[in-house]
Amino acid sequence: MAPLIFALLFTACGQDEPPQDSAAPDPAEAPLAGECPMAQDLGGFLVSSEEGRSGVDGAVADGVVPISVLEQIASEGDCRLMRRNNPYCDPACEPGFTCDFEGACLPYPSNQDLGAVTITGLAAPVELEPVFPGNTYYDTSLPSPPFDAGDLITLRMPGGAYGPATLYGVGVEAIVPLDEEWSVEDGVDLLVRWQAPSGAVNRGEIALSLNIDQHGATPGTLLCSFEDDGQATVPAGILQALIATGVTGYPSGALERRTQDRVDVTAGCMDFTVASPATVRVDVVGYTPCVSDADCPDGQECNLELQICEEISRSPHSTSSRR
Repeated sequence: MAPLIFALLFTACGQDEPPQDSAAPDPAEAPLAGECPMAQDLGGFLVSSEEGRSGVDGAVADGVVPISVLEQIASEGDCRLMRRNNPYCDPACEPGFTCDFEGACLPYPSNQDLGAVTITGLAAPVELEPVFPGNTYYDTSLPSPPFDAGDLITLRMPGGAYGPATLYGVGVEAIVPLDEEWSVEDGVDLLVRWQAPSGAVNRGEIALSLNIDQHGATPGTLLCSFEDDGQATVPAGILQALIATGVTGYPSGALERRTQDRVDVTAGCMDFTVASPATVRVDVVGYTPCVSDADCPDGQECNLELQICEEISRSPHSTSSRR
């Protein structure tokens, strides 16, 4: 999904009741096909619920940006280690084009006009029109929280470039991590805990993301998908592989309880996510992020380019380098 950039478009009055859909499936049985494969992912729509902030965001392009397709370099249990690669074109591509992994320049994917998109089953029904230029969709006028756990949420796209299409989601409970910080250590399993859902209808999964190489040329990202039962283990082996890809900058971690549905369209795949995200502090044992030497322990200095503390060089003329 593209980063959220919200603006008010349309919100029905709270007193109005959304139309009843006799064909709507039961939330416990609604078909949820999951997320799009990266290589076919054109974009989609997200309904996000965070404490004090809710919104809808969407955009669907006519192609996939090559750099957004990550390479899987390791997997273990419920986790995958993904690496971002950087395509190279010589000569460089002209404006409006992007480089693929074969060294060829392609037209940069363009967001499409999907027509009027409606989302029902939320605290207030939403109707979105594309915002020009860019054909993006967004709305931040929803109540917070924007949905109740277990409620069926339906996105309909009657026309436009890829219509008609119907996608489903189910409201999820707010995610509550039970750990203030994850301590990531080479060779040690990481136990991740969160508050298990209490509702009878729970269609959500737990997605974990972990980034510890913020300034690497080809950084790795750890992605895990867990059953929503309150705890899971990130295996030591995959954490060892993650650390080996590089540690730079300030690490970040996130948990997300979500449902996802997708549909194939002419140019690829689009999806619909209903989610409750939360961030978690991350400490990588043996590494200290920094923005100045004052952040570093005795005997180390800050590599400002990589924002990581390193041993002080013995030669006064040498510079810090990534190990």
